[in-house]
Amino acid sequence: MFHRTRFPLGNTYLGDARFERCLFDGARIRELDTECAEFVECVFRGRVWHTVFNGAPGGADGGPVRARNEWRGNDFTDADLVDVDFRDIDLRAQRWPADGAEYALIDDVDARAAAAVDAIHTAPDGTWPEPALAVQAIEFARTGRPRDPNGFVLLRRRELGHRLPPEVREQLWTLLVSGYKNDKDDRLGSDHTDGRLGSDHTDDRLVTGYTDDQE
Repeated sequence: MFHRTRFPLGNTYLGDARFERCLFDGARIRELDTECAEFVECVFRGRVWHTVFNGAPGGADGGPVRARNEWRGNDFTDADLVDVDFRDIDLRAQRWPADGAEYALIDDVDARAAAAVDAIHTAPDGTWPEPALAVQAIEFARTGRPRDPNGFVLLRRRELGHRLPPEVREQLWTLLVSGYKNDKDDRLGSDHTDGRLGSDHTDDRLVTGYTDDQE
């Protein structure tokens, strides 16, 4: 267990380490170098700042020869994620913060972004006080957030156009997350899954995918 542990800011390299069923409880994880580290069924509580977690080993020569870092079953339910990236990691194999109004795991990112930009450009004058900044925020959500191997992206509401007024972020969130519907819903039939996690994954509370008109 790492309880209220202080990792030296910007100067902690975990190396080729494996953390299995560890508890990081208020461990002040900030700017942590995790390029070659593996995390399996760990629990993170408290704030995690400006850190990149990696599913593929990187770094200098002499690192691990494996193709993947094992990353599964980790619980961020009680974590506060601030500018945190999860690269080459199956996002649906982890548990995410319990605040579903603040975090969302979405698929079909390109189509969502295109639909949102179109909605901004076709809205009546005055609907969007700063349309250019709103479009920039959408583009960052599309290209600036890492996608997992299945095309999912983890979004946080307050990081969606942080220079925009809260009410504009709320509008963007509606366009990209809660109000998005894809016409694939009408074409996929009964075998279609609506984006929620199945039994092979850890949690389904924050996954926003295709909506099903029959629900």
